[in-house]
Amino acid sequence: MHIDFSIVPLVERPDLVTTVARWGFGEWGHLAPGTTLDDRIARVRASMRVDGVPMIVVALDGDGTPVGTASLIDDDLKGDARNPWLASVYVPPRARRGGVGARLVRAVERLAAGFGYERIYLFTASVPALYARLGWQTLEERSYRGEHVTVMSRDLTSR
Repeated sequence: MHIDFSIVPLVERPDLVTTVARWGFGEWGHLAPGTTLDDRIARVRASMRVDGVPMIVVALDGDGTPVGTASLIDDDLKGDARNPWLASVYVPPRARRGGVGARLVRAVERLAAGFGYERIYLFTASVPALYARLGWQTLEERSYRGEHVTVMSRDLTSR
């Protein structure tokens, strides 16, 4: 399935804050016990910028309906000194398999490079093969908050 879409900073679509927060809370809320949807909404609001980290982007179909999101953040694995991180890449089931996730990843990579970073990191519990296809390298596998995750990185200097 092919979807025509554009990617914009969330700050251009403040009406989508709750949607983005719900997606993230529904998908990864279990990794932050004690965190509420309101906490997630506040964190999303704090990422509404275009001039640095943290920053969130959203993918919009031709009608302006959100079909995905991704974030560039400073710290995604508590206690890990590496940064920045590609995080919260989410595409709702109805929009999957249309290239949205890959383009969101590329958009965040470009943002990180534009902010002067030479390397970017991520961790995933579910789709390391997707990121490997996009040129990400596995650094380690570990347990994080009860889940087996793959930590990966991407060199931004050779893009």
